[in-house]
Amino acid sequence: MGNFQKRNWLVILNPHAGSGRGKKDQSVILKMLNKSDFKYELAISEFPKHTISITIQAIEKGYRNLIVAGGDGTLNETVNGIFLQSVCLPEEITVGMIPVGTGNDWIKTFGIPIDYQEAIRIIRKGNTMRQDVGRITFAENESTKTCYFANMAGFGFDAMVAKKTNQLKDKGRNGISLYLQALGSSFWNYRTTRTRMVIDGKEINELFFSASIGIGKYNGGGMMQAPGAIPDNGFFQVTIIRQIGIFGILRNLAGLYSGEFVKDPRVTTHLAGSISISSEKNIAGEADGEILGDNKFEIDLFSQKLSVIYNPEKYLKFT
Repeated sequence: MGNFQKRNWLVILNPHAGSGRGKKDQSVILKMLNKSDFKYELAISEFPKHTISITIQAIEKGYRNLIVAGGDGTLNETVNGIFLQSVCLPEEITVGMIPVGTGNDWIKTFGIPIDYQEAIRIIRKGNTMRQDVGRITFAENESTKTCYFANMAGFGFDAMVAKKTNQLKDKGRNGISLYLQALGSSFWNYRTTRTRMVIDGKEINELFFSASIGIGKYNGGGMMQAPGAIPDNGFFQVTIIRQIGIFGILRNLAGLYSGEFVKDPRVTTHLAGSISISSEKNIAGEADGEILGDNKFEIDLFSQKLSVIYNPEKYLKFT
């Protein structure tokens, strides 16, 4: 992949990522890219969903190489832009990541270091792989919508924690304690809901606490919710936590970070290509931390459709 940095790159920088770290570190990141001899244009993502239109317009202008300087939400919007445009096949676009976010969960599976200089070095090396992408079709305000995700989607408690996390981020909180605070506050407000899930045609209809649908292994700032997920194998790993209660969760808290919690008898994991989720009551959903929908979701998978730069030495080994 020699001369990877000589390609024409669009750098999409989110100044709001990492509770404002994107703005604070912008000059440092650009200086490093300049020193590394990258040929690039800069686009600043200024408001929610802005990255989607930036990505679509960039591809229409001829860009095929994108660097995301942001967090999981910025990457999610970039992926949605790639899949919503109609100029070229999604897999013709290459995406590199400079992690500026709060949780930075996608990078943990793909072995991308948190250090800016090291992340740029990985982009320069230019090792690419094609990962799977999920699509969610859902009802919102009586209309049908579609979104795509590159890392993990969550339903029930998972989505409630994501919503609380976003609220705390808006108040300027950051770091791992942010996720633990969101987790704690959500415990007391969440009620399990009888939910119907159909996983590759097999029906599960019972009270459940949360469901995680993983392409990558991590969400919520480092919780290994889908320890068996492999991003290019053509399957989601679905992790279902049944009625577990606050003490069950507290007992499994360390296991949430190590992946060991899946050994709990109230937890089951499934490999699946398509999932349907519906509930009589509203059930929250999230994709890569972005909140969506109300009570009915259809999730399917596009195998090996997103070309990403990764670190083969740390891929699936990052902790």
